[in-house]
Amino acid sequence: MRIFYLLLALLLTTAASAQQNPQYSQYIFNSMSINPAYTGSKNVLNINAFHRSQWTGVEGAPTTQSLAVDGVIANDRLGLGLNVTRDELGAQSTTSAYANFAVKLQVSQNAIFSLGLAPGLVQHMIDGTEFGIGNDPGIPTGKETAIKPDVKIGAYFHTKRFYAGFSGTDLLQFKDMEQVEPERHYFFTAGYVLDVSPFIKLKPSVLVKEDFHAPTSMDLNAFVLLGDRLWLGSSYRTSMNVFNDAETGDVEKRTAVAFIGELQVLKQLRLGYSYDKMLNGYSNQSTHEVSVGYYLFRKKETKMMTPQYF
Repeated sequence: MRIFYLLLALLLTTAASAQQNPQYSQYIFNSMSINPAYTGSKNVLNINAFHRSQWTGVEGAPTTQSLAVDGVIANDRLGLGLNVTRDELGAQSTTSAYANFAVKLQVSQNAIFSLGLAPGLVQHMIDGTEFGIGNDPGIPTGKETAIKPDVKIGAYFHTKRFYAGFSGTDLLQFKDMEQVEPERHYFFTAGYVLDVSPFIKLKPSVLVKEDFHAPTSMDLNAFVLLGDRLWLGSSYRTSMNVFNDAETGDVEKRTAVAFIGELQVLKQLRLGYSYDKMLNGYSNQSTHEVSVGYYLFRKKETKMMTPQYF
């Protein structure tokens, strides 16, 4: 069983090499983890936590937990936030903490442009005891830990109905690290909210993830908002060669579909859930993600707890 676990962990590590960052489905409801310029965009104190179990039932499969808090000060011109994430993959784990800062510029009556910066620390750990194999110089006999600084940057533009953002993560590289060093990742997001009826709103959006070494990953999303309380939608995730000719096997391509919902239970409290299904490679395994969000300090002049739909 130990040998099987080792082989599986190595397979999962290979499968994650193109991704190298925690996978989220509900970033749609809080994008601060991928773009620091999003910090404070809701104009309230926003607390968001989630747990993701990927490929349920597979020993050593990825799990991710995250806690994010952000708000605004200085007459809503400066966003401040904190994002803590723990990601586990077999015998490997990564824990990160980022302080987020965003300067918000009012470019018109209904449009805001933000620039964001997120310095942080990332701890990489591998636990050799999980393998149960000794006398192999390539496998540590205990826990090995490495801590490095990192930084994210981003830009974010939004009106009441449209948004677009660009960001870069894992920007500080240390190639002399003994453990796997994540590649720099770049994200582009965009979306729009339109009225279908007084009760229904439609929100299409897209997320593009690129590291220029693996196939480009793309999420195509479509959501409906019912009565300003219930989001229901789906996300189609796939990859393609845009900037290189990297091979795209079943695992590397990671084509998947996610079904996502979020309910505004109270004005302050929201609950979210997503169910992901791989369409190739681990197609028999499913992924579950749950999230809890809480708003504080609603603006008196706004009807909703937060006037943002994204």
